[in-house]
Amino acid sequence: MKFRNIFIAGLSVMALASCSDYLEVDAPSQNDPDYVFSDKTEMNNALNGIYASMMSGDTYGDKMFSTYVMNTDVDFKTNSSRFLSGANWSRYDADPDGGAINSTWKQQYTTIELANLFIEGAESSQLYNPEKEEDYKDMRQMIGEAKVMRAIVYHDLTWMFGDPAFSFNSSRTATVKIYPLTDRAEILDKLIADLKEVADDMKSTSELGTVERISKEMAWAMIARIAQTAAGYTLRPDGESYGKMERMNENYLDYYAIARDYTQKVIDSQTHRLGKPFYQVFFDECKNVATPGDDVIWEIPFAKTANGKVGYSHGIKLDSYQSETPHVYGEAKSDVRLNGVYRYLFNENDVRRDYVNQLTKYDAPAGDAMFDNNYTVSNGKWSKLWVPGGLGNQTTDKTGINFPIMRYTDVLLMYAEAINEIEHGVSGPNGAKAVEALAQVRRRAFPNNAELVEPYIAARSSEEAFRKAVLDERKFEFAGENMRWRDLVRHNLLAENVYWTFYRYLSLAESSETTSTNLSSVSAYDFDGNDEAYDKVPFTIRNIRSVDNTMKDEAGNDVPIYPENVFPNQSVKVCRILNPYRTMSSAEANALGLSNVREDIIEWSKEGVIRNEIRFSLRGYIYMTPEEGDENGPGGVVVVNDNGRYSLDSRDLSTFPSSKNLPVIRYILPIPRAVISRAQGQYENKYGYK
Repeated sequence: MKFRNIFIAGLSVMALASCSDYLEVDAPSQNDPDYVFSDKTEMNNALNGIYASMMSGDTYGDKMFSTYVMNTDVDFKTNSSRFLSGANWSRYDADPDGGAINSTWKQQYTTIELANLFIEGAESSQLYNPEKEEDYKDMRQMIGEAKVMRAIVYHDLTWMFGDPAFSFNSSRTATVKIYPLTDRAEILDKLIADLKEVADDMKSTSELGTVERISKEMAWAMIARIAQTAAGYTLRPDGESYGKMERMNENYLDYYAIARDYTQKVIDSQTHRLGKPFYQVFFDECKNVATPGDDVIWEIPFAKTANGKVGYSHGIKLDSYQSETPHVYGEAKSDVRLNGVYRYLFNENDVRRDYVNQLTKYDAPAGDAMFDNNYTVSNGKWSKLWVPGGLGNQTTDKTGINFPIMRYTDVLLMYAEAINEIEHGVSGPNGAKAVEALAQVRRRAFPNNAELVEPYIAARSSEEAFRKAVLDERKFEFAGENMRWRDLVRHNLLAENVYWTFYRYLSLAESSETTSTNLSSVSAYDFDGNDEAYDKVPFTIRNIRSVDNTMKDEAGNDVPIYPENVFPNQSVKVCRILNPYRTMSSAEANALGLSNVREDIIEWSKEGVIRNEIRFSLRGYIYMTPEEGDENGPGGVVVVNDNGRYSLDSRDLSTFPSSKNLPVIRYILPIPRAVISRAQGQYENKYGYK
C-alpha cells in the first residue's frame, strides 16, 4: 500500500546495519545511530526498514507462501518427475544444496539483524525514559513492532529448520561471530517472554487506525501462536534417521494455557470481529482496502506494481501472449494452487467452497474464459482479476496485494483448541466460550444454514471430536495461508495426511477409467464412514466458454451465474461449468437446452496408466513406481519412504493406517550447505541429510 514510502524511509535502518560475513548484511554506515535514535521520526523511518526487509521475494514477498508450502490435502503443487532433485520442498524432497533455501536463510537473518539493531538502539535512546511519558509510549510501540517482526521470523525458522541459529544481539553487540544453533523450545520460550514484556504497552488496532502496522492485538495473537506451536508435536533428531515425532514440551498444557490467555486478551479487547463476509476479507485486500477492526489483525503492506506476488502466484490463471494480455488485468501464473480433491471435502452449503476453489482460466491471445483442466485448482482468495480497473495488460508480478499474517479467525480457533486441550473437552468451565468461538467462524461460513453451526458443534463435544472439528475448520479457512501442514505437524498427523492424500488422488485416478479397490476406504476415511461419497465425482466437465455472467432463474429473471461472493469481478465473461461436483450425462446436459456445451475430460489416468503428476507429486514420502519399475520396486506399485529406504506399501487401507503406524515424514529442511561452510564447523545437518 504505502510501500514506496516505507522502503525509502527504511533506508535509515539499512544504513545502520554493520557488515557481517556470516549474516551477509551489506549496508555501509551513513547515518550515526546516536542521531537516528534521538529523533522519533528517524526511528520510525528505521522501523520501516524492518517492514521493508520482510517484503523480500525470498521471504514474505513470495517464497514463504509459495516455495515452502508443503503438499497436503489443502495446498498442492504437482510434479511429474520420477527423480528426486533436492529442491522440490513441497513434495518433501530437499537437500542442503537447494539454492532457494540459502537465499531465504540469508534474508531472514538480514531481517533479524535489522530488528536487533533497532531494538538495541531504541532501548539505549535518551527518549526511552518512563519519565518522558509520551515519548516512552511511542518508543514502547516501536520496540514492540520490531520484536513482533523478529518473533515472526524466528518462529518460521523453527518450523523450517528445527533448531536454527539464534541471538537477540546484533552483530555489533554479539560476543560471537557465529550465532549458535539453539533448541527450538528454548527459542520459543524466549520469544514468548520477549513479547510478553512489551505487548501490553503497545497501541491497539483502534489507536493505530490501520492493520498495516503491528498492534497490541497482533502481539498478543503472536504470543498465542508461538505457544500453540510449543504445545504441539515436532520432528526431533534421532541419530542418523529422519527423526522422531514427539511433543516439543512435556508440560504442553502450560503452553496451551498461554495460548488461551492471550487469545482471550484479543477477544476481550473487542477490537476485532468477523463482520465482513468471508470473500470480502480477501477481495478487499485486492482492492487496497485495509479495514481496521475486522478479521485481519495484521497484513504485510505491499504496494501496487512495486512488490509482492499475491494474486499473481495465487488466483485465477491469466495467460499472456508476447508479454501482453488481451485484457487490463495482466498475466497471472497461478502456480500456488490447491489440491484437486480439496473442493469435494467441503459441505455444499459452505460459502467458502466456490470462492476459494476457482475452476476457470483465461487464455491468450483471445482471452477466452475456459475450464482450468488441471490436477489442481486455483486459489480464488486473491487474484489480479479482482483488482478494480486491472493493473495493466503488461503487468506480471508486483501486484501490491496485501497478505494477512494474522486473522481474528485464527485467534478464535486457537482459543477453541486451547480450551478443549486444557479442559479435555468442552463441558468444563470455559467450554461454552470455546463452542462460541468455533460457532462464530462457522456462522460466517454457513450464513443461511443455522443447523450447520450450533447443532453441528453440539454433536462434536468430546475432546477428540471437538479437536477434529477445530482442525477441520482450520482446513477450510486457511487455504493458501501456509497453515495446513503446520497444523498437521502440531497434532502428529502430517504423515497420515500425506499418505491419504496420495491414495485419494490415486484412487480417483484409477476410478476415472476402471474401478479402484481403495476408493471406498478413502471415502470412508474422509466422510465418517460413508464409502460412496466419491462415486459422483465428475471426470467429464461440461461447460460453456466465455459467456456473459448471466442466466435465467426458474422465474425467468436474469441472475448471475456466479454471484459476487463466488466471482467478485462481475464485468468479465466467465466459463459456465454445469457439473463441477457431480457426474452429468450428455443427455442431461442437452436437456438444459444450452448451446456450445463442451466436454472437457479430466485425465488423471489414460489407457490404464496413471499420470506422472499423480505418481510423483509426493515423491519424497510416497509414490507409485513408473511402469517399467525402478530401484525401489517393480512397475506400478506404491512405495513409502522409511528413513531413506523405500519399501512396498502392503497396508490394508480398510484398516485406516495412521501416523501411529506410518514412517515419519521429513518436513524439516536442511541448513544450506553454504551456511554450514561459513559456520567454521559449528553447524551440521541432522535428519538423515548428507
